[in-house]
Amino acid sequence: MMSKKFFKYVAWTLLFVFVLLALPKLCTGHGHHDHDHHHHDHHHDHHSHSHTHDSPKTVPFDSMIWIKALSSTVAISVLPFLVLFFIPINSKDQHQQFLKVLLSFASGGLLGDAFLHLIPHALAPHDHHEHDHDHGHDHQCSVHPHSTESHSHDHDHETRVGLWILAGILMFLFIEKMVRVIRDGHSHSHSAATTSKEKLSDDEDDADNSTNVSCPKSKPQLSVAGWLNIVADFTHNFTDGLAIGAAYLAGQNIGLVTTVTVLLHEVPHEIGDYAILIKEGSTKAYAMKCQLLTAFGAVCGTLVSLTFGKDSEAANSWVLPFTAGGFIYIATVNVIPSLLEHTSFKQSIKEIVALLVGVYLMVLVAYYE
Repeated sequence: MMSKKFFKYVAWTLLFVFVLLALPKLCTGHGHHDHDHHHHDHHHDHHSHSHTHDSPKTVPFDSMIWIKALSSTVAISVLPFLVLFFIPINSKDQHQQFLKVLLSFASGGLLGDAFLHLIPHALAPHDHHEHDHDHGHDHQCSVHPHSTESHSHDHDHETRVGLWILAGILMFLFIEKMVRVIRDGHSHSHSAATTSKEKLSDDEDDADNSTNVSCPKSKPQLSVAGWLNIVADFTHNFTDGLAIGAAYLAGQNIGLVTTVTVLLHEVPHEIGDYAILIKEGSTKAYAMKCQLLTAFGAVCGTLVSLTFGKDSEAANSWVLPFTAGGFIYIATVNVIPSLLEHTSFKQSIKEIVALLVGVYLMVLVAYYE
């Protein structure tokens, strides 16, 4: 019975994922058709390369670029991880107040990263600079058709970004609902089996109860929100890897600057994610292992970026806003509600200040970036 229900939920989940992935393309496909048709009548030789769509090609292999990019990726993954050894928190009662302060800091970092880093980068067109450079000197006298076309293209791009943000929020909501339903069904079947065993052997249960009083409690399990945070953090690290790989392909100096920028915003992000995992029932050691696991996402992103070059930038058009939607969901649904519990005035001030500090750090990163 459990297996049938599980596969049914998996099937519905896959169907929901397919609809979310297809929705942005369906909503903007007509706009792209008009865009291509408009260019057919006034095609010029000097900018024909701007309208040709080649198949994805791998970039030439350069061992030094790969070594530097992967080394930087390892650095931005390991250095923030080392900071976690100096944070003395766990899920015990004596650390609850400090844990809530860190959770406030985490929510500010998540929201700041989503609204000040991920979404603005997703809204910025990748070919904007090239477009202005190629066409700005000889199309100034015919602004009205080109500006109308550009406005339509920008509107379609903004619509896609908004849809991917909503897709991220809805996807995380759907995953959490499905996991909770599956876990509830499993717990009900397990409790029914337990009660049947109790009826068969009451004497043995009495003996076990007398011995289990002194036994330690089972290890706490990570909640659904904790797993969602791991997924979002892995995806976010993947985008960091994409950025580092693309930066080193553009030049060593650009790669170093990008590495420092990513490192600056990764340190508070790592602390916030660590606090969320502790809050969701993880032990300190297990939370640190999970953070190392999510760091592998940055390595994957760097490898993809180095392999496919500029073609990998297309992933940012949906990965960035989708990740932003996940961050918004985690901050507003899983983290901030836990801060609304009854606390003293002094503790509330600390939590608000910590939230503002998290946002401010993302402002600094966005400014220097």
